[in-house]
Amino acid sequence: MHTDFLPTRKIPVSQLYGWNSRRSFPLEISLNHRGCIIRDSVTGTAFLASTDDHGFIRGATLFADTRNHLVHSLLSEMTGCEWVNEYSDEWPLYRCWTEAERDAHARDVADDLAADRAEADGISVTEAFEIEYRAVYEMHPVTIAQWQEAA
Repeated sequence: MHTDFLPTRKIPVSQLYGWNSRRSFPLEISLNHRGCIIRDSVTGTAFLASTDDHGFIRGATLFADTRNHLVHSLLSEMTGCEWVNEYSDEWPLYRCWTEAERDAHARDVADDLAADRAEADGISVTEAFEIEYRAVYEMHPVTIAQWQEAA
């Protein structure tokens, strides 16, 4: 089982290193081709944080047997930023950081779903695409448009 998290602010990986250097019990941080692994050396809890091409942490995944609310607090403490998990009502608010991402995400989802909707509703693929695009576009507003340090 895994739980996905999204940050409520932009967190550059460099900030994570700087913030970590001031902690009493530093985190183990390692960058690799899959992202950034953040491990708390005291509890052993680890997250795989995905990073983008600009050096920002875009999300985190915890692999664990249960959804643990203490883990959510630990992630916030580890990064100096509040996070929302995939079960939160606020999840869609932090999915897209820019208008371009919002548009691209809506197009990708609409491309995947348009043919099925067209067949099910007896409408053209173009009409179905517009319906799906609008629904996804409205579901994921842009809330993190400006860069802000998390801590």
